[in-house]
Amino acid sequence: MVVSTDHSLRVLVTSTPGAGHLGPLAPLAAALQAAGHQVLWATADEACDRVRAMGFDVTACGMGVGGRVAAFAPQMPEIMALDPRQRRQRLFVGFFAEIAAPRMYADLTEVFDSFQPDVVIHEMAELAAAPLATGRGIPHVTVAFSGVLHQSVLGGALDAMDQIWVANGLADAGISDLVGALYLHPFPSSFGPPPPEVTSLLVRPGSAGGSDDAPDWLVALGAERPLVYLTAGTEVTSQAAPWVAAFEALAGLDVDAVATIGPLVDLAGLGTVPGNVRVERFVPQHHLLSRAAVVASHGGAGSVLGAAAHGIPQVLYPIAADQWDNADAVSRSGAGVVCELEHRDATSVAAALHCALFEPEMRSAAGLVQAEIAAMPTAADHVATIEALVS
Repeated sequence: MVVSTDHSLRVLVTSTPGAGHLGPLAPLAAALQAAGHQVLWATADEACDRVRAMGFDVTACGMGVGGRVAAFAPQMPEIMALDPRQRRQRLFVGFFAEIAAPRMYADLTEVFDSFQPDVVIHEMAELAAAPLATGRGIPHVTVAFSGVLHQSVLGGALDAMDQIWVANGLADAGISDLVGALYLHPFPSSFGPPPPEVTSLLVRPGSAGGSDDAPDWLVALGAERPLVYLTAGTEVTSQAAPWVAAFEALAGLDVDAVATIGPLVDLAGLGTVPGNVRVERFVPQHHLLSRAAVVASHGGAGSVLGAAAHGIPQVLYPIAADQWDNADAVSRSGAGVVCELEHRDATSVAAALHCALFEPEMRSAAGLVQAEIAAMPTAADHVATIEALVS
């Protein structure tokens, strides 16, 4: 069906519910909505309030994080026995293709039938929209939240969803069918190129942002000495961050520090919190990035790209999923240092923080990455390209 872009398009946005999967879609969804198009977001029930708060209509589809983790739990001991850099394929295929996609596919089928989208925008890990859109001849676009997945990972996802593709008349579906008409790549060139086998464009990483005021206690931090921002995200893996070692390391440095530990970390397990460290469950990241001298994180894409966009050197202690790949990308660029599993004691973390604080080469590399990101097209720059896919 051909729809004139002189009229409002029906845009279906689909995602898994994690914050790191919602955020990268928000700027493009907002830009399309601002251009006068009707946007409906489909994600798991647990994320619907967050999506509404960003200003979008939303419908509940698919599995929550807890259900996905519980369903995949029997496979985790075998996967966790692998080298951490070898786990991503099994985790991605298992969580998102084997477990999440069938449930999302069943729910999304009804949404496709009732909403009748003209174009579909989905994040890299939401895999059910692709066969539904491809089988109906609807253009779909992948918005990546981090670096390129290896072909073996995408191939494994296709194999795991074979019955879904066949049900939509696509027995020989390939990676281009899974990715769609366009792949939007958020990594600057220093972090890694877009996938060569699909049509891809760079997009400046970002989120919906926020207009709230910074908390009063934050105003004085970083004014007279460097501020270190320490985080491990908001998901269950935050409990595995080296909090005790990091706090011991920070106690010996002449810095201010803010640690955002998320909703799941037990305060009793943090050890001794030194006087120069403030612990909070959550602070909007933009408040901290605007004044931080160093970001120490788990290597989640939102943390990594947020720090990179501000030209901030990074210390990384990856824990799971794409975090190892993200950390390696930062390290290759020279803009950060990775604390490997065997180097997460207080002495090693302190040495890494010292490098990020005081090595001019690292700060220079971070500045070059910042310039690359600033030169990338914004999500709004791609609205006309997406409209052209329909017309």
